[in-house]
Amino acid sequence: MVESRFGQLKEKEKLARKQIVIESALALFSKKPFFKVGIRDVAREAGISPATIYRYFPSQEELFNEVFLQSIASVSKEFKTMVQKDKPASIEEFSIKFVDHLIENESTFQMTTYLMLKSNEENPIIGRFNSITRIFFNLFEQLLIRHGVEKESARIYSHSYIASITGILMAFRHYPKDKKAIRQRILKIIKTTSSLYTDQLINKTSLSHGASRVKG
Repeated sequence: MVESRFGQLKEKEKLARKQIVIESALALFSKKPFFKVGIRDVAREAGISPATIYRYFPSQEELFNEVFLQSIASVSKEFKTMVQKDKPASIEEFSIKFVDHLIENESTFQMTTYLMLKSNEENPIIGRFNSITRIFFNLFEQLLIRHGVEKESARIYSHSYIASITGILMAFRHYPKDKKAIRQRILKIIKTTSSLYTDQLINKTSLSHGASRVKG
């Protein structure tokens, strides 16, 4: 019984130290791109030796993957609130929040594109990444349903729209101007896209409901 309690305590301490390493890496990623951060930088930020980090993470890649996944999982809670509150966010509000998060967290966006291009589907990190990205597809699907889109259509609309937003960000993130101008340009395109998308969905939903009433 005593050994079991000591074992549990040691495991909690191990998890706490591991989390300190993750939070130290997150702090660095908020200051510069992930590809400019090394294990020694993380160790210095955490106040430990590089060798200590390797006790918890076999490689730099595994550490960075874990940091990324925790970051995405955390922010998904904010989007869940936007969708599930009494008056759900508009498509435009959801889109702006999504894009702003990726603009403000450059390392998150870089890791997103990096994992999207990774071809080894058997890699455990890819499975976890896909599970987390599905959260955003599902949340946007729920949002569309709350705005009147039929459940049968909401999933494909969700996939196409989230892909469109990501594509816009990738296409204009290196727009030849300063960061403020880049954000304004991207948001202008996002707002235009969301308005076209919203109008189309509203019209389609209205027509569908009208046809149902006629048949009835």
